[in-house]
Amino acid sequence: MARRFSGHQLRTARRRAGLSVHQVAHRVGRTCWSVYAYERGAAQPPIEVADALADVVGTSLNDLLADDGVKAVAV
Repeated sequence: MARRFSGHQLRTARRRAGLSVHQVAHRVGRTCWSVYAYERGAAQPPIEVADALADVVGTSLNDLLADDGVKAVAV
């Protein structure tokens, strides 16, 4: 299965860390609207932003990824 950034897992990790969306956004240099979009799954962050988000909420990037339900096809 392919993996993609999980907004749900970001929101869970952010809340567990006791951080607001505004705090996270400020620390990664994005707007709060961008972070809201990542959490809702309306947007996918660039890899460097996803990595920064993981650092800010105190988890690994791997923990913010989830199976997307699509099987990779070998070519």
